[in-house]
Amino acid sequence: MLSNIQEQYDSLTLKFEALLQRLDSLSGARLSFKAGPDKWSIVEVVEHLVIAEKSLVKQLSANIPDSTLDPDAKTPDKHQTVIKVMERDIEVDVPHESLEPRGNIALEDLRKQWNDIRKKLPDLLAAIKPEKKDDPVFQHPYGGPLNIFDTLQFFEVHFDNHMRHIDRILAQSK
Repeated sequence: MLSNIQEQYDSLTLKFEALLQRLDSLSGARLSFKAGPDKWSIVEVVEHLVIAEKSLVKQLSANIPDSTLDPDAKTPDKHQTVIKVMERDIEVDVPHESLEPRGNIALEDLRKQWNDIRKKLPDLLAAIKPEKKDDPVFQHPYGGPLNIFDTLQFFEVHFDNHMRHIDRILAQSK
């Protein structure tokens, strides 16, 4: 795996493991608490993260070794807008309905799905060759096609955004 990709992946892995440990310490009531009818529970936040990472694995699998995404369609301004919105915790709608949690999956099932994703991801990332590192590998619904570095940046910022989301849910569920 390219060193920059390895560093980004390792950072995501540490955050993933910390979240799983944190979830283990929470009661079912806190995991399923919703601050309102249109708000997500912690389990739904996790489901959304799993859905997003499934999309990443699916797209990485489809695009390696040759990208099917058009590099000329890249919209760096839109990508940076997505990053800034998430870093500032600006509440926005999910960019595509397929990324919405359904709220009917148990946390244990989500953990299994997430672990499966995390088992596949290193091999997919290792398959990215140095000469292909700038090729688009992931299509964000708003930000457009992203290379692997922008993709991993997005997933880390996305993860951090939803960790703060979980913190807010926990503060409200006391």
